[in-house]
Amino acid sequence: MEWIELGKLAEIQTGKLNANAAIENGKYPFFTCADEISYIDKYEYDKECILVAGNGNLNVKYYNGKFNAYQRTYIIESKDTNKLDTMYLFYFMNTYMDKLRDLSIGGVIKYIKLGHLTGAKIPVPPIKIQKQIVEVLDEAQKLIDNRKKQIKLLDDLIESIFYDMFGDPVKNDKGWEVKKLGELGELERGKSKHRPRNDPSLYGGKYPFIQTGDIANSGLYLVDYETTYSEKGLKQSKMWGKNTLCITIAANIAKTSILNIEACFPDSVVGFISNKHSNVIYIRTWFLFFQDIIEKSAPKSAQRNINLKILNNLDVIAPPLPLQNQFAERVQAIEKQKELLEESLKLMEDNYNSLMQRAFKGELF
Repeated sequence: MEWIELGKLAEIQTGKLNANAAIENGKYPFFTCADEISYIDKYEYDKECILVAGNGNLNVKYYNGKFNAYQRTYIIESKDTNKLDTMYLFYFMNTYMDKLRDLSIGGVIKYIKLGHLTGAKIPVPPIKIQKQIVEVLDEAQKLIDNRKKQIKLLDDLIESIFYDMFGDPVKNDKGWEVKKLGELGELERGKSKHRPRNDPSLYGGKYPFIQTGDIANSGLYLVDYETTYSEKGLKQSKMWGKNTLCITIAANIAKTSILNIEACFPDSVVGFISNKHSNVIYIRTWFLFFQDIIEKSAPKSAQRNINLKILNNLDVIAPPLPLQNQFAERVQAIEKQKELLEESLKLMEDNYNSLMQRAFKGELF
């Protein structure tokens, strides 16, 4: 199979607008380096292409139609779709993004140089084979997307059950007693006393160290983590027990997850331990409704954050504990179904990645 530099097969240009060009009621997609798509009232391009975020998230998208783009977004268009299929290029770029991330340069914000794209070598089988590869990968991606929709429906079901049992948590249309969060359990900030916090001697041991990103990326229960504390790290911190609700108060504000392990966390996280008036699963679900509200009300500074005083004084509808417990049992039953679907999703994603690797090694057809 022939390998050809991308610059010989595709036109590569950058967008022309600054990152703040989006408007509230725009008609056309405006691609920046963020994951979400904003909009604009005028379009510059009308084509089938691949969009690569040149800095920030360094992600890749396929698009066909009218759009505009930020000047750090690379717009890649096949010169001859009978030689290089655009969707085939999209799937290849998905496999190549890790290499581009490794090649990216810069300090806090990494960026991709144009030469890293033009010089990328892409395997180019006959167009018939490219389309066969796209067909197989499309089917695999559909299975993944459908599984994700099923998981999302279970999340929606939990919200629906909450509304059915307790009504609107903002309006309190069922007239439940309202208590301060501090009355429903004990709140305490995590501990990380040592300075500097990046001292290597604090890390690499056997004690899980949970950070705000771990919480933001978790579901109901938190079991996965990237960092561990050493004995020295543990001594300057605190170990929290299972069923502690972790609440982020900086960076990702008011994101929550319940510890299913014993773990440490820093003072950018607050631990909540429920008392006889509350069930921790009920409180965590309540936070899902109020996360956006809490985040928007956070004091503005260089980095938004909230504190213990704000959390302690949050008004929470407090139905009788037996009703909260009944809700929690239903949530746990749904979570077991989600676990099975998530295991299936992981197998599908592994299979998809294997297909991608085989496709671009010439082993699929």
